[in-house]
Amino acid sequence: MNSKGIAFVETLLTVVIVLVITGSLIPLTYQLKTTLYNQKLELHASETALEAAKLIKSQTVFSGTKSIDQNEYQWTYDGEQICVQFNNLSGERVKCINRNENSSK
Repeated sequence: MNSKGIAFVETLLTVVIVLVITGSLIPLTYQLKTTLYNQKLELHASETALEAAKLIKSQTVFSGTKSIDQNEYQWTYDGEQICVQFNNLSGERVKCINRNENSSK
């Protein structure tokens, strides 16, 4: 810095550095957002399986559908496992929980 102030080159270099940093953070934030969204859908699928287990035990129902946040979760029970089918950002997903699994696993 001289007596006239900051030079144009220094200002331009600062702007370029800020743009490079911002440009590298945008893909990272998008990836984090999609990962968190898919994990949220997995959590909803697990909650659907828990509610399905309660229905199976109390009403002997073997299939059903649940809608959470405009997403459809279809579940079925085949005598051994509860499978929940849903769509995430990667495509169709099926999450199965065996009857004999412990909650500590």
